[in-house]
Amino acid sequence: SLIMTKVEPVDRYRKIISLIRFCVGFCGNDVTDPDFRMWWLTYTVIAAIGFFFACTIYTIYVGVVINGDFTVILQALAMVGSAIQGLTKLLVTADRSPMMLHIQSSYEEIYRDYGSRGGEYVKCLEARIRIIWKLIIGFAAMYILNLGLIIIFPIFYLVVFKEKILVMQFLMPLIDHTTDSGHLLLTVVHIALITFGGFGNYGGDMFLFLFVTHLPLIKDIFCVKLEEFNEMAVKGNEHKKMREMLFDLVAWHQKYVSLLRATERIYSIVLFVQLSTTCVSMLCTISCIFIKAWPAAPIYMMYTAIILYTFCGLGTVVENSNESFTRVIYTNCLWYELPSKEAKLIILMLAKAQNEVCLTVADMAPLSMNTALQLTKGIYSFSMILFTYLG
Repeated sequence: SLIMTKVEPVDRYRKIISLIRFCVGFCGNDVTDPDFRMWWLTYTVIAAIGFFFACTIYTIYVGVVINGDFTVILQALAMVGSAIQGLTKLLVTADRSPMMLHIQSSYEEIYRDYGSRGGEYVKCLEARIRIIWKLIIGFAAMYILNLGLIIIFPIFYLVVFKEKILVMQFLMPLIDHTTDSGHLLLTVVHIALITFGGFGNYGGDMFLFLFVTHLPLIKDIFCVKLEEFNEMAVKGNEHKKMREMLFDLVAWHQKYVSLLRATERIYSIVLFVQLSTTCVSMLCTISCIFIKAWPAAPIYMMYTAIILYTFCGLGTVVENSNESFTRVIYTNCLWYELPSKEAKLIILMLAKAQNEVCLTVADMAPLSMNTALQLTKGIYSFSMILFTYLG
């Protein structure tokens, strides 16, 4: 008979890590490898992004100067956003790889230490694993679907309308895209760049998702510890043990704070670049839709909108996590059962929890759904102006 061996939460966590590491490793950016150094693959990817920028400038030059077509600027700039985002994630995470490793191994340690304790602890860990898997699979499906559609679209166009269009709006010097062989060569280059860009951006995003969705895990474990502490406080006979448990609670809250701050420090610039370039991409893509310049624009528009809202949603996750941490300390803790010395520690912890940092967009605005709505309003106003002028 087959005996089902239960997979430990730490092994499931490691599986997720190795998946993310495969994606970023594809671009030579396996930052959570303890011996990480930039190597030839990393430099090749950076060079490819540089090449993409150079070709974009060349495309705009050809379009505007030679063909007198200004709509090329909009098309070319729409996809530049993704390249800038990829480059920023690559450079920032490579620069702060020790910090990335520290956060990742801190979470791994929690899985290792608390997975073996059973009971409520394991429930917390398994719930977290389920959430991150859903995110990973959902986002992968979104990437594959959208980028797949962008790649397949020109083939569809060729078959249905007998018209040759390019996957991305960028040309290369010395390659004539009007000939069959030139068109094929450019298409191959475009697909290769989209694939690399997709892997790199996806892996970079997943690390952020992993770090942010695991912050509430610390809060959940804190709740379980707090229940145990309350039982001890009500008994009131083991003062030494109760003090140890209280110090453990304080240390656990400190852990939450330090991991949140480290995540904020790494990703503050990335989030700024992500939101600003996504908005510019959306504006350019909307313009393309209005002037009917780029047939695949609605697909890319859908992709950028999902990115904008997902990232702002992450900020809201942190805000909610901070709020519920404060609420848990205030409502679930039997501080009135404690001697005054211990009760003061709880008050200090509560005071600290009330002014917790949030994820920000380069310290300029909080990352939240509210920010996403403000940006959407701006984009909507811009669309209406376009509609008025071009309608």
